Amino acid sequence: MVFTLPMFGIHGNHFVENASAADACSGDIEPILWNQTVGRSALVPHYNYYSGYFGFNEYYDEDDRKGRDHENDWIIEPAREKTELNPEEEWMYVAWDRNSRLDTLTSNHHSTMLVGNDSIGALRVNLSAQHRTTICVTVQALNETNDDFSVDVYLMTSSEYERYTELYYSSHSENSFYNDISEALSDISPEWRSLDFTGWRSYRDAHQYESVNEINFALNLDGPESYTPIFGEEMWQDFYIVIDTWDNNHDNDAIAPGVVTAADVTIITTERSFILPNYTVAIIFLMMIIGMVIFPFILNARYMKAGLDANDGATGPGLVPSLEIDAELTDHGLVQPLDAKDYPDIDSNDTGD
Repeated sequence: MVFTLPMFGIHGNHFVENASAADACSGDIEPILWNQTVGRSALVPHYNYYSGYFGFNEYYDEDDRKGRDHENDWIIEPAREKTELNPEEEWMYVAWDRNSRLDTLTSNHHSTMLVGNDSIGALRVNLSAQHRTTICVTVQALNETNDDFSVDVYLMTSSEYERYTELYYSSHSENSFYNDISEALSDISPEWRSLDFTGWRSYRDAHQYESVNEINFALNLDGPESYTPIFGEEMWQDFYIVIDTWDNNHDNDAIAPGVVTAADVTIITTERSFILPNYTVAIIFLMMIIGMVIFPFILNARYMKAGLDANDGATGPGLVPSLEIDAELTDHGLVQPLDAKDYPDIDSNDTGD
C-alpha cells in the first residue's frame, strides 16, 4: 500500500487541488512595520535590475542607451518608458531592501498592493515555525469591472524568488535568448526543473495558484527555513508572497491583464499548541519498512511449526485416531462394545474391538 497508492494519485487531476486554509482570514490586525516585519518589492517592465547594476541607466544619456557603449562596443537596450499602468514607486524596484533580516512574523497584518500590468508585486516575510500561517489574497482590477480578471499567486523562498526574478528580467530583455526557448521549455515537470536553467519553482512545488482572483492557503513549517552549505555560514530564507501579472513560461498561468491590479493580502498567524519533532516522520516510515521486511519471516516460521507440536492422550486426540478402546472406560459403561447383530455387514469372526 505504501508503494502503490502514490502511483494512483498522480494520474488524476481531481486528486490534486489547491490547499485551502482551515482558519478564517480574520483576526486582530496590527500595523505593518515596513522593512522590520514586512518588506515590499516589485518587478516592472520598464526597469532592468542588471542594466541598473552596471550603471547603464545612470551614466549614459538617452543617445548612448539607444546606441552603444563607445568604450566597450557593447549594444545597450533602449530604456522603456513608464506608463500609467505601472503605479509602483521607484524604491520598490530600484532600492528595495533584500538583505536585511526581518523579525519573525507572529502577528496579523493586512496590506493592499497596486501591481502594474506585466509586473510583479511581492511581500517579504520571515515566517515562524512555531505558528500556523494563513495567507488570504483577493485581487481585482483597479477602477474597472472585469468578471474574467485573474492573476497568479505564488509563495517562494529567497533562493526561489531570486531565480524567478532572473527569468523575469531575462524575458524582458531584447538581447536575451530566453524568448527563443521559453515556449519549448514551458511547464517542465517538477522532477526536472532543478536541471533546467530556465526553470523555477514555488515553495515545496505546491504553493502556486494560477489564473485566480481569490485564494486562501495555509502552511506549517517543519522548522526554521535555513540551510548550511558545505563551505560557508548558515543562510536564512525569507518568504515572498508574489502577485504575478506577467505571462510567465507556465502553460496554465494568467496572461497580462492590461490593467492595474489591486491585491488585498491578509496574513493570519495562529500559535501551534503541539509540534512533533522532524525525526518522527523518519522513525514511523523506518518502522513500517522494518515491519514489511520482518513479516514474511514471521509468517513462514509459524507455518513451518504448524502441526509439529506433540500431543498426549490426556489433552485430546493425536494426529492419527486410535481404534483401541480403553478397558477401564468399557468397565464403567462409558463406552459400549460393538454388537455384531446391529452391524450385519461385519464379519462374525471379527473381534469386539
